[in-house]
Amino acid sequence: MFNRPRTGAAYVGGNRVLLKTRSGLKLYVDSRDVSISPHLILDGVWEEWTERVLLQSLRRGMTVIEVGANIGYFTLTMGRAVGPSGRVHAFECDPELAQLARDNVEINGLQRWVSVVQRAVGGRNGTATFYRASRHRGGGSLIAGLEQNPMMATDQHTPFEVPMTTLDSFVAQEKIEPDLVKLDAEGAEPSILRASPVLLASKRALTIVMEFFPRFVREAGDDPASLLRLITERGFTIEAIDEKRRRSQPATIDALLARESSELVLKRMPPA
Repeated sequence: MFNRPRTGAAYVGGNRVLLKTRSGLKLYVDSRDVSISPHLILDGVWEEWTERVLLQSLRRGMTVIEVGANIGYFTLTMGRAVGPSGRVHAFECDPELAQLARDNVEINGLQRWVSVVQRAVGGRNGTATFYRASRHRGGGSLIAGLEQNPMMATDQHTPFEVPMTTLDSFVAQEKIEPDLVKLDAEGAEPSILRASPVLLASKRALTIVMEFFPRFVREAGDDPASLLRLITERGFTIEAIDEKRRRSQPATIDALLARESSELVLKRMPPA
């Protein structure tokens, strides 16, 4: 049954709700999801602070890599920002979410320069086990047993094998030079960065926007302080997004380690 509530969202069958975001993009979401979908259905927006910072960082013609596209909300935002002269490569290894993201790219007419790559990005080339979360669909992870919050303990986690690449391998294969990389990989960020020595050693300007949960880093078998030092040693400045002010500002390693989580903006400027 096709009904249209006053929110502007409509259930169209197959566990899908079609809506229009606050910025005017059309979007399919999974009606079973209790993490991202309710916010998009009722409010038409998700993590406004991250969206604002991304838009401040992007220009026409830029090349973007996104790891952890989910249904493609930020994929669409970035695709519209870089325009037809740019390129967005969005990775999503969950096949159900990847199909939603592909359909969202298509219904917004961005498919000529935005692609959804159904692979994981991690610390090696090959395959990996992905753990899909049944209720919090944004919480699937390559890290076994990872839980963002206590509510996610009610999720059933379905493991399955997915193909995996490294950022360095993909960049070399596609012969691209990214201007911005967005990482939302639910704990896999440390392995992704450590497996990207060529990308991190480049002297080109690069912005990396990524989630940083010290606990996630530890549960993935890494050290959060060591990871942040690696980033600064490669010439990046570290900023954290202020959710209330919707902008990024400088942050110290000690301050970031003391927080439960942060959204980081890492910036490397080319030599003068």
